[in-house]
Amino acid sequence: MKDRNAYHEYADNLRTHPEFGPLSDDDIEKVISTMKIKRYHRGQVLFDQGDSRANFYYLIDGVVKSFHWDEDGEEQLYLYIRQDKAFPYIGLFDDDNYAYTVESMTEVKLAEIPMSVYEEVLQNTPELMVNAIREMSRIINMAETQLQKMVTTSAKCRVWNAIWFLGQQIGDDQEDGTILVPYPMTLVELSKVSGTTRETTSQMVQQLVKENKIQYNRKYFKILVRDETST
Repeated sequence: MKDRNAYHEYADNLRTHPEFGPLSDDDIEKVISTMKIKRYHRGQVLFDQGDSRANFYYLIDGVVKSFHWDEDGEEQLYLYIRQDKAFPYIGLFDDDNYAYTVESMTEVKLAEIPMSVYEEVLQNTPELMVNAIREMSRIINMAETQLQKMVTTSAKCRVWNAIWFLGQQIGDDQEDGTILVPYPMTLVELSKVSGTTRETTSQMVQQLVKENKIQYNRKYFKILVRDETST
């Protein structure tokens, strides 16, 4: 990174986050000296499932989604990742290839760090390793819970659970107790998460709006009921 002002700005920023905070000054310099700042438009693929696992990413701004393809070529959602989070944690020190695809859901700005550099500083920093293990556990628990909640024949429950998980993953708590998902989410996208058709998703969203459980305005969801079992 040639711009020294930008260098100090990113160094100070990285120190405030668990993914990098425990690093020494030397390791922070090692990370930033090899780091590239990139921008992606909505709908661009950062990497594909099966690509060589070359980089670790820190999301500065925006939202991405991670998913994998099943044996039938169907998209299976893994999770959404919002700003100030890093990825991928799955496969550290082990896998040669990415286990899933990551696609931008909004305009995205991120830091791209060579995986070899990140794994080196991670291996040399026990506190950072603990943080990484905690984050992996959080991701696995969330994915397992989501899978369990989606095993239901009720379309309404599936759509509600999908909206609830959106709120948990990328939503912002509001002062009035509601949860706002501050990123546009189309019904087509929600149908992929819930495993229902676009038409069914639309009908269930309308029902949830009538029941005053959610608001859906100009592709933005607000969750009005803080009870994941409310349906």
